[in-house]
Amino acid sequence: MPIVLVHGAWTGAWSWRDAARILRKQGYDVYAPTLTGLAERNHVPPERVTLDTHIADIAGLMRYEELQNVLIVGHSYGGMVITGAADREIERIAGMVYVDAFLPQSNQSLWDIVGPEQAEAQWKVAQAHDGGKSVPRPNIPSRGDAPVAKWGSLFTPQPIGCMTEKFVSVRSPEQRTWPKRHYVLCAAYKGSAFQMLARQVRDDPQWEYSEFDAMHDVVRSDPALTASRILDIAKGWGIKE
Repeated sequence: MPIVLVHGAWTGAWSWRDAARILRKQGYDVYAPTLTGLAERNHVPPERVTLDTHIADIAGLMRYEELQNVLIVGHSYGGMVITGAADREIERIAGMVYVDAFLPQSNQSLWDIVGPEQAEAQWKVAQAHDGGKSVPRPNIPSRGDAPVAKWGSLFTPQPIGCMTEKFVSVRSPEQRTWPKRHYVLCAAYKGSAFQMLARQVRDDPQWEYSEFDAMHDVVRSDPALTASRILDIAKGWGIKE
């Protein structure tokens, strides 16, 4: 059974590297691509990259690898991407896991979710950085100094089109049903937009819900914990290697 891992903003496949290794050792067929314009693919100019580019990256991966019965997992911004990719290739999806991730409705952008104050702040940073083409990574709280020591040189600016472009469902409202979905909140990351999203789904019977006592960077800082939760969810849904 394939697992597709989608990283968040400012990162790349490296963000999932250790968790992916653990999942592969358990016998799963794991795909963890870098999205266009980021990390080793940052040679693509940011003005050519949007949310739709990244949705096409993951939808195309599933289509051309001929994947079926997919467990698709998104971290942070990756939630925008897996929502769009699953919407396009819904027949391939067995389940969806959102790890402290954005959860858009159709016709909603990331900036629509975070609100005008944060959107304005990121726009100003982007203007100062490269005339508004991309947003450098902000200082996101973490535990300890690990992010600076281990990953600081690996983060790349996020193309601004990923923030501004809206997810638009290709399915009609009556077709817009979803497979099994599970939301994992990083509960130690206080005051984040993900706390708001978690409140929307934690009591919804169409969702499963759990928490980590962890900060937002859990997929990097604690890959064993992250992989273990993904495995538990997959096995609970009867999705086997």
